[in-house]
Amino acid sequence: MSPFEITLGGDERVQVVRVMPDAHWLWLANGWVDFKATWRYSMLIGLVPVVVAWVMVVVLWQADMLGFLPAVCGGFALVGPILAISCYEISRLRALGEPVTLRAILNPRIVSPGQVAIIAFVLMLILMVWARLASFLYAFASSARPPAMQVDFITFALQTPEGLIMVIIGTLVGAALATIGYVVSVVSIPLAANRSVDAMTAMLVSVIAVSRNKGAMASFAFNIAMLVGLSLATGFFGLILVFPWLGHATYHCYRALTDKTVSRPSEG
Repeated sequence: MSPFEITLGGDERVQVVRVMPDAHWLWLANGWVDFKATWRYSMLIGLVPVVVAWVMVVVLWQADMLGFLPAVCGGFALVGPILAISCYEISRLRALGEPVTLRAILNPRIVSPGQVAIIAFVLMLILMVWARLASFLYAFASSARPPAMQVDFITFALQTPEGLIMVIIGTLVGAALATIGYVVSVVSIPLAANRSVDAMTAMLVSVIAVSRNKGAMASFAFNIAMLVGLSLATGFFGLILVFPWLGHATYHCYRALTDKTVSRPSEG
């Protein structure tokens, strides 16, 4: 199948190509190479989600809402691509053979910052919808039990029929919203960070790239979910390694799917 060309704006067009179904292994391998070559900077970036995660734990614990932590962790995955922008910058600099510096990490080059902000806003809207639905599901499920029978969240979720139904429905809804977030952001954020493009076009490129490579992108998403899940099982500390690794891998995913950016032929 021939590449699918989309105009980014001005004289640039991007070609969205098809890759092999197992291409995600190469992205992960290239991401690991980037991580090993810049592990000090990469692990510094990886500390950010760990700190954010523990702040969320403390806030939820203080509010006596620790049972909502799984839902919050699921929502956190939606904003991960935004936090990984510095990882994209490291991989970009390495691809160009340029030195990686602390200044570049703290102030990464973003060609379309306003459009990245719009994509981030879209992801935040999805996160807010998920948070609202999670609260609604819990309120609806727990309302069926008399006040005298109310129990703590974990016991309610895992040991009552209403709680189990809530968990099943919540997992399905969360998975659907996470999939939407993944489809619209996996390519759009690194694209907007590296090219002059509006947010809608960037998200369209991401959707097309995923739709043309369902096997590779589904496998990549599965690996992301498994690695992040293992990191959460370590008390979030695994994210110090996993988060930047996946960030670098996502950059290589973006580069592989948007094979090249070409100039529009001059008229006349």
